[in-house]
This record gives sequence, structure tokens and C-alpha cells, in this order.
Amino acid sequence: MVKTLRGFVVTLTVAAAITPGISGAADTASRYPDRPIRVIVPFPPGGGTDIVTRTIQPALQQRLGQQIIIDNRGSAQGITGTGIAATAVPDGYTLVIAEIGATALAPALTPNVTFDVVKDFAPITKLIEQPYILSVHPSVPAKSLGEFIKLAEAKVGGYNYGSGNVTSHVMQEVFYRTARVTLTHIPYKGSGPSVTALVGNEVQTIFSGPGAAIPQIKAGRIRALAVTTIKRARELPDLPTLDESGYKGFEVSGWYGIMAPAKTPAPVVARLNQDIVAVLTSGETPKQLMTRGYDPAPTTPEAFAKYLRSEVARWTRAIKQYGIKTIE
Repeated sequence: MVKTLRGFVVTLTVAAAITPGISGAADTASRYPDRPIRVIVPFPPGGGTDIVTRTIQPALQQRLGQQIIIDNRGSAQGITGTGIAATAVPDGYTLVIAEIGATALAPALTPNVTFDVVKDFAPITKLIEQPYILSVHPSVPAKSLGEFIKLAEAKVGGYNYGSGNVTSHVMQEVFYRTARVTLTHIPYKGSGPSVTALVGNEVQTIFSGPGAAIPQIKAGRIRALAVTTIKRARELPDLPTLDESGYKGFEVSGWYGIMAPAKTPAPVVARLNQDIVAVLTSGETPKQLMTRGYDPAPTTPEAFAKYLRSEVARWTRAIKQYGIKTIE
């Protein structure tokens, strides 16, 4: 009996020595989280990524039982903040907000990017989907997109368009090339500043997300002409789509998601996915997001990983097709 017991003890000891990573990961997950979590927003305050993150923050803090610290790193079209997250310790205490520009467009247009979105991150979930809204300053005498295009045709380079991120820039470059008009590009460090520039008539038009644009549209400070999605925006049901405005098939849907550094323990990713999905599907948070023009769109980590791969491939093709070489 003693001999058998000793053999059993030895077997357990060997097994533990062979699989320290498994037991360590399980132990980490069981204690997670035991301190505040930093979420890097790779854009300035006031833009869509910031608005969505701060809307989700209170309910997620309550579910996790820890403070969520939002760290705005608005530089280099989202590359700086995303790069910081890529090299963070993969323990679940540094996360990053993902969106088209910082994950698919900017890396394709910027030389020597230090991270690979597909390889260097553990996707957690998609957060929201959104339309982009084409708006003009009220001084522009156009009540429809068709009228605005005619004005731009007659005033080559005379109108400025603003962009707060690489997504807005590339989208507008593609659209105005399709419409065969020339506008002057003025870049800003975030969608919030670009909307402020439109309100101040520094630029005469922008494509922007709903979070920053809708309050200004409803206040009459800017005039919306179209949305970029095939379906009309829920918060602006009278606003036509680009497809309805004569640009058949032109569709862009924005999205945000959340990722951890690669090699973050799978049980930690699963816990974060579980709690974030719960926040996006229950309580007041979904209503708050929808009021701001965002549609909650939670996924599994696997589904979000697949979606990220498809978006990187899609936008890389588009950049090559339209010959877009640089970003500002």
C-alpha cells in the first residue's frame, strides 16, 4: 500500500513538472483580475473609440470588480497605441481598442510598423458596428449629396475635407475619386477634432462616425447628406445612403473591437469575452450605445479573429487598387 501511494505521489509530481504552463495559466485565470486593467484607446479623447470605451467602462468595472483605466494614446493614426499594446505583458492587464484604421489601413500604408495585427494580438470580441456620416458645414449651399458633388465639380480644390483618422482619410479618397471631384485634404488627430473643425468651418465636409457627429447634426451646427452603410442609420432615418444617392454598391461599415497581447492566457481571454459580451447585451449599456448611433456587435474570440483577418485582407486590396500611397 505504501509503495502504491509513493508511486502515485511521484506520478503527480512528474505531471506537475511537465505541465507548469497549464497549471500556472489556470491559477492566473482563477485570480483574474486582482488589480486595475488598462485599456489603451489609440486615439485622442472625444472620438468614437473613446466614446464607446467610456460608455462600456462603468458596467465592465462592476462585472470585473476592478477599475478600468482608459489610456488615450492618440498618435500616428493609432499605430503608437496599438504598438504599445502589442509589446505589453500578456497577462490581461493591458488591452487595446481595435478599429479599421489602426489595425488594417495604417499598417498597410506605413513603413516599418513594428506589429502584425494577426500574429501579435489575442482578439477578445468585436464591440460595435457603425455607419460613417458624410456631413458639410451649413455655409455650403447643398441640401443633398448630388448638389454638393456639383458644387465641388465647379470649384476644383476649393473645398477642404477633414479626416480624423486613416479610415476617414482613405474612405474619402476612394469616394471622391469615384465621384471624380477634387477636394483639399486637411488631417486632424482624431474624429473629435475633425468634427470640431467642421463646426468651425476650417473644413467644409467630413466623413465621421456617429458618436461625434450626431450631437452636432441635431444641434444644426453641421448638415448631414448621406451615410456609408447600405441600410439607413437608426438615429437618422431620413438620411439617404450613398447607395441611394447614386453611388451603387459603395458601402463602408465601421467597427470597433478589443484585443489583448498575443499569448494572453486563454482562460483570461474567455473571462474578458464573457463579461464584455454581457455588458454589450444587457443592462443600460446597449441602450446608451444605440442612442449614440452605435450598434452592439459582440462575437466570440474566434469569430473576431476571423473577421480581423478578412478586414486586413480587404483593405490591403483596396489600398493597392486605388493606388493610395501615404497617410497624413
